[in-house]
Amino acid sequence: MYLASFLDARDICIEQRVLSKQQVYQMLVDRICAHHQLPSCGTKLLELILQREEEAPVAYASGIAIPHIRMEGFEDTVVAMAFLQNPIDYEGTKISWIVLIITDKTSSKTYLNIVAALLKLSKDSEAMANLAAAHDGHSVVHRLKEMAVMVKKDLFISDIMIVDPVSIQPGATLKELNTLMSQYGIAGLPVVDQNLNYLGEVNILDLLKVGIPDYLMMLDNLNFLMSFEPLEKLFENENEIKVSEIMSRDEIYLRPEASIIEAVFEMILHKKRYMSVVKEGKLVGLVTAMDVLRKVITA
Repeated sequence: MYLASFLDARDICIEQRVLSKQQVYQMLVDRICAHHQLPSCGTKLLELILQREEEAPVAYASGIAIPHIRMEGFEDTVVAMAFLQNPIDYEGTKISWIVLIITDKTSSKTYLNIVAALLKLSKDSEAMANLAAAHDGHSVVHRLKEMAVMVKKDLFISDIMIVDPVSIQPGATLKELNTLMSQYGIAGLPVVDQNLNYLGEVNILDLLKVGIPDYLMMLDNLNFLMSFEPLEKLFENENEIKVSEIMSRDEIYLRPEASIIEAVFEMILHKKRYMSVVKEGKLVGLVTAMDVLRKVITA
């Protein structure tokens, strides 16, 4: 299906005025409510949109913001757009294209695929210049039809994965590993060579295990041990021990074309909260259980 097929020219505006985010949202809500039957409209709909936005960010670095609301009792998908000649600041991100999407409660896949198509389009500077030059909604729809921007029917891991994830090489020290984990607030990293060939992974438990002597691992409990003295081995050797010495090799991974349910199955089966995404032997992304929850279940 084409992106243009979700659009009505009456729901698209080219705005030259200096407006706030809420004013743009109100303008889009007014246009939608003028010719669509929704369970809630006007001020109530605007409140729902703003409330939903508090739960998850809607602005992207490519200059697009995609507010979204899923409505009970609404069996359709409505997409409204505002092209802004005066960008709006979304907490440090300059937004010149706002796309409001309203769907029913069961259309997560449709919504996510529309978002994927919009994000891809927003990164195409030539296409965006073409759209920004349009003089009205009919012109925007016409240009999108000419571009033949597709909205996929299915949803794959590649649609929700983290692209270019933080990774580490096997020759890195444990201190470097510790620094990366602390800097990015993550509990595990894929391990790759200098050509991004996937080798395995290393996580925080692998790191901490360095500080636990083998004889302690043979005991039933450590209630008697009150100090953290054994962990000093980790502090003393973090500049010497390499990631290659503690990493797990040939870890299970996902393909970019894997389905969401396949990813969930593998995470549960292998008790993993994140999985590397590998294509032709090279690391191309990372998907976490939280990505599935936020981007699919509660999207």
